[in-house]
Amino acid sequence: MSRPTRLSGHYDVKYGSEASTPLDQIVDSGSYPANRFEACVNFFLSRFHGGDVLELGAGSGLVARSLIARGLQFTTYTVSELSQVRLKGLAQSLRDPRIRVLELDAEAIPDDVVAKYDAVIMLALIEHLIDPLGAMQRIHRLLKPGGFVFIETPNIAKFTRRAKLLLGRFPSTASRNEGLTTYGGNQVDLHDEGHLHYFTFRSLSHMLMQRCGFSKVEKLGYFVGPNGRRIFAHKLGDVLSRTWPEFFSEIVVVAYA
Repeated sequence: MSRPTRLSGHYDVKYGSEASTPLDQIVDSGSYPANRFEACVNFFLSRFHGGDVLELGAGSGLVARSLIARGLQFTTYTVSELSQVRLKGLAQSLRDPRIRVLELDAEAIPDDVVAKYDAVIMLALIEHLIDPLGAMQRIHRLLKPGGFVFIETPNIAKFTRRAKLLLGRFPSTASRNEGLTTYGGNQVDLHDEGHLHYFTFRSLSHMLMQRCGFSKVEKLGYFVGPNGRRIFAHKLGDVLSRTWPEFFSEIVVVAYA
């Protein structure tokens, strides 16, 4: 079974209800983001000033709905997915006429598609790619001059995972029990929920600038404790994550073409 077929089948099962029950929730964009979605809404809105957006691996459409609800100024917003179930759910839940729903594999972007978007959003995606280096080179070509890609991915050097390594444990980024058990307590279908690559701020930034053609990488941070729990007050966690994101935050970068 090919990679796209295997992954799309996995997500069709995992998110099967989305095709029949379109989602409509949006996320908060408060001062202290506590998850990847809140971080994207918070940071993206302050950096994007109009044009065409592509969201790769758009999932349920939560980010698109939230950005638009918070006043995102845009010309077109393309949401893409591999899963047929999620594509159907996206088409049902995103009704804005400026939104386009596209089946697209981030690792199979045609070479002749260039300078099409002002911004690309990639949340919890790059860690699933077989060849992130090649994919990011193609994504760089998608950007118009002055455009950027917004990337969020687990930080393998976050303090909680450093502690696991110190104890000789596998620092899984999307599961428990050495990558074999979901947070809900079930057996995983894909090891560590399909995560194939693990990055630090430094390794991702170097790859983007040295091999993928990006001119600058901006580091950002948001704080959340082990397994999604807050273990510091909102303000203190925010200060720690923004001051030392390499240690206290998942990876959030904005890479400029």
